[in-house]
Amino acid sequence: MSKLKNLSAAFGLALAVCIIAPVASAQDILVVDTSRVLKESKAGQDLTGKVRQIGEAMQAELQPEQNALKTEKAALDAKLQGKTNDQVRADQALVSQGQAYTRKVQTFAEKSDKRSKELVATERTALNTFAQKLATAVDKVRAKRNGKIVLTSADIYMADASVEISSEVIAQLDIDAPTIPVTRVSLPDQPAPQR
Repeated sequence: MSKLKNLSAAFGLALAVCIIAPVASAQDILVVDTSRVLKESKAGQDLTGKVRQIGEAMQAELQPEQNALKTEKAALDAKLQGKTNDQVRADQALVSQGQAYTRKVQTFAEKSDKRSKELVATERTALNTFAQKLATAVDKVRAKRNGKIVLTSADIYMADASVEISSEVIAQLDIDAPTIPVTRVSLPDQPAPQR
């Protein structure tokens, strides 16, 4: 019977080692929800607000031209009212006016597309700066927790709440970098296509 007790004790010890070792190493792994940090941190809110303001400023710059095009379209539509295609083609001044309007619309669409790309580039540049500040904050929290690995929550299916460090990262980021510089990106004009 003592051999069975010895075997049982050895098995129990081996099982305990198998369970304790992964638990101990699991504490070396920490998890951060980067989208939550962006949404809840002062830096993330600052970045979001500044990008929104730049987008609104871009829209305000385009608004007068957009309004002028609407007015011009209404005037052109009034002149076309009740005319057949043959009558329109026969009126050279009306044809020229329509062609000029089409060119203005195309130019406005290109300008609007450029502003959209500039806003995307502005946001991307700001997010890169945010990512650098976030990495510094995450590293400080990792060092305080004696963590070896930090994963984003997007890569984790399930984790114990004790390894979640998002709140600590937000607090650290709020101390280290409560604001993010956001500079409007201006892209060069594209050369007009050859016709």
